[in-house]
Amino acid sequence: MLTKRSLQKFKTLYEKYFGEKLTDEEARRKADYLVNIYRAVYGSVEFPNSDKKVDEK
Repeated sequence: MLTKRSLQKFKTLYEKYFGEKLTDEEARRKADYLVNIYRAVYGSVEFPNSDKKVDEK
């Protein structure tokens, strides 16, 4: 399940690349679909914690 912050990041990136604003529900559905495709291709891989800043340890 996506965090609110991850969902907002996805919405921002989607709008940047496709020029279309998404509702939270649309964004969640599309992000879940993308994660499912990733898992189908690469297997069940853990994603790094995207909510941490790069310089945090």
